[in-house]
Amino acid sequence: MDIKLFLALLLGKIIYHSLKIFKTSGGTAAPGLFALKIDINLVSKISRRLQSGNVLISGTNGKTTTSRMISDFLSKKFNTIHNRQGSNLMRGIASSIISKSTLSGALKEDFGIWEVDEAVLPEAIGQIRPKIVVILNLFRDQLDRYGEVDSTRKKWLRSISDADKSTTFILNADDPQVASLVGKVKGKKILFGISGKVAENLLSKQDVADIRYCFICANKLIYKTLYFSHLGIYECSNCSLKRPDTSVTGLGITKGANFSTKFEIKIGKFTQKINLPLPGIYNVYNTLAASAVADQVGLRVNELPGKLKKFSAAFGRFQRINIDGKNVIILLIKNPTGANEVLSVLKNENIQTVLTCLNDRLADGTDVSWIWDTSWEIITGTKLNIFCSGTRAWDIALRLKYANMSNITVHKEISYSYNHALNKTNKNNTLIVLPTYTALLELQKHLEKSGATKWHKQ
Repeated sequence: MDIKLFLALLLGKIIYHSLKIFKTSGGTAAPGLFALKIDINLVSKISRRLQSGNVLISGTNGKTTTSRMISDFLSKKFNTIHNRQGSNLMRGIASSIISKSTLSGALKEDFGIWEVDEAVLPEAIGQIRPKIVVILNLFRDQLDRYGEVDSTRKKWLRSISDADKSTTFILNADDPQVASLVGKVKGKKILFGISGKVAENLLSKQDVADIRYCFICANKLIYKTLYFSHLGIYECSNCSLKRPDTSVTGLGITKGANFSTKFEIKIGKFTQKINLPLPGIYNVYNTLAASAVADQVGLRVNELPGKLKKFSAAFGRFQRINIDGKNVIILLIKNPTGANEVLSVLKNENIQTVLTCLNDRLADGTDVSWIWDTSWEIITGTKLNIFCSGTRAWDIALRLKYANMSNITVHKEISYSYNHALNKTNKNNTLIVLPTYTALLELQKHLEKSGATKWHKQ
């Protein structure tokens, strides 16, 4: 018997059940945090026992939505375990394992689906030895924590070089930084991306922010097509570097009704029409990645539309609430690329009221300079009532002032600002809420207290 593992699981389960009894929220990582102090190899020991293997999903944006899609897809065929609460560090994975395992470390599940923070991905690959690794993208995010994107890419390169030949890597071909990892993959590699025309009203047309030059020769990259940020069809102006071919491809992308997106997905020789109940090109990429995983575990492409039709993103990623005839849509923002895509989704909508909630706590990133790289001017042309809240409410108010927005109201308390913004929203109109991560958690608590849970809990 592994005494160290037993004691770690026992402590973790005591903490887990105590939190449930006292209904303490926001403590999803606590059982794993303390259990790992007793047995640092807890995740490695138990996750490797899963008969069908593990999938890791990482990248700057889209991890939570993609991992939920994969979980929904695979639950048709497997009994899965998933860190669905969104705690994506090793302690979060450990907490999910603790909640499901016996004290001996046995799991009834046979497939692990793990959303993994991009800084933790190298450690997760080493400990879990996954069957599949999905890497979605790499953008600037929390510079105070991650540093520049190239430092993260170099860490990924080292960990991929050390991965087993049995590990399949599913990579975004449209992101030069992610596609550049292909050469280090020892085993199977699958590339996904977008081809052909994309509806004009879906393109953000923002400048390439992160990647302008070739990794090989340092000459300028030329983009034939740019979907958003630095994702697109590219080639080096000097050497042989170019966007690689894809085996999982999104085609004919158009904007659907009621914030939906229509496109076709092609996997090998098979093509399937998709009506995705989520907005934006970024969610097309999430769907392509999840579909690639589904294909690898034996699901047919024609099985996907039924699952996607009922799909609901995690709270705040794209959440709809209806309160007394007023619509509320909540869209998490946390870096310039993600925020620009959200704003692009909103630019052609009849939006009257927007609430921004900007916090600078550790989980948000203490450096909020990213708001100046965000193109708030995308929605300047609309007549908006803007409400600014959070610990850095005045910072976002100043940025919006520079974006030529004039009707701005500032109050740091998020619950007060939400109530005020909702009161100023006319019936049959929509309040758009744009929170950072910890602001989203505050808003969630406020909505639960105000009795709105029946609208946003799935």
